[in-house]
Amino acid sequence: MFFWFMCCLVNMWLISASDEICPELPPVDNSIFVAKEGEGQILGTYLCNNGYHLVGEKTLFCNASKGWNASAPECRLGHCPDPLLVNGEFSSLEPVNVNDTVTFKCNEHYVLKGSNWSRCLENHTWVPPFPVCKSRDCGPPENPTHGYFEGIDFNSGSTITYYCEARYYLVGTQQRQCIDGEWSSTLPVCELIREAPKPAELELEKALGEERDTWQHPERGPRQPPANLQI
Repeated sequence: MFFWFMCCLVNMWLISASDEICPELPPVDNSIFVAKEGEGQILGTYLCNNGYHLVGEKTLFCNASKGWNASAPECRLGHCPDPLLVNGEFSSLEPVNVNDTVTFKCNEHYVLKGSNWSRCLENHTWVPPFPVCKSRDCGPPENPTHGYFEGIDFNSGSTITYYCEARYYLVGTQQRQCIDGEWSSTLPVCELIREAPKPAELELEKALGEERDTWQHPERGPRQPPANLQI
């Protein structure tokens, strides 16, 4: 009722304030209409009530063809889906309206992964996405191929030590620590220890190399293998 009364007053003022006569503006529920004259035009602005958001043109003007430049907008209820945080809590009002912001906090022994706040947008979505609360404790770590670890405590702050099987050596960090639900550093690897070649194998490789050299460079002539070489 109040809105219709205001619309009548506004339209009477619009007609008397300009030679251009536009049709009566339609009412928009849950809004307030503000009109003013500027630069030879009559402008009308819709303002939605608290808890509602505007869909459409916010400001209309009466053009030279005696019509409004756009149709009246809508004021829609601005609720977003309820926030959700497993193993944590958040601060919010109910219901959550457009432009409302909530903050998140994890329970004890949990760490927040993601943003600690989110805002309700006009399209009824949350940005940034909700975070997650991850346990500060770590699960059992992986074993490297041909290796293993020692340690039975996987809680936050605990440390494990890696070892390799016989004939393998460790490449990487030998110790890893559980920090906020994740193991520090990367998983080490165990690489095979290459045995040093025997003296006879070295002499044979040298002789074969000289033979290849003679074949590639015949002008140098053949070379005799060492007298003490036994194959």
